[in-house]
Amino acid sequence: MESIKTYSFRYRMSSKDEFYGGGIVNGSRSITLMGDLADSIASKKFGNIGRCKAVPNVRLFYPVHAGDYMEFVGRIIESKENEITIECRSYIVITKPEDAPFESSVDVLENPILSIVAIFKYESRK
Repeated sequence: MESIKTYSFRYRMSSKDEFYGGGIVNGSRSITLMGDLADSIASKKFGNIGRCKAVPNVRLFYPVHAGDYMEFVGRIIESKENEITIECRSYIVITKPEDAPFESSVDVLENPILSIVAIFKYESRK
């Protein structure tokens, strides 16, 4: 039985990612980063970047703000001959406190907050 391997990276949302008032980051920014992670997973699986043929499901659970540190985690949940289905999740792992005593203050979350879940379907270019 093949073990489940997960891939991840962390990214800090900056003021350049801010889209809405109140420092809220557009959900599409996280989805773009999830797509980058899915591309990387497909590249490792196929030996080429493959082709994303569908994004059948995206669920947004919690808003992301400029200054939040995100962790993006992806894994292959289904594998056929030349097709794979990848699940990517984004978590808020560090956030800025509301009434911070210092500009550089952060709160490291003991239980990361699930922000977005997306499913990507890829096929090999071979």
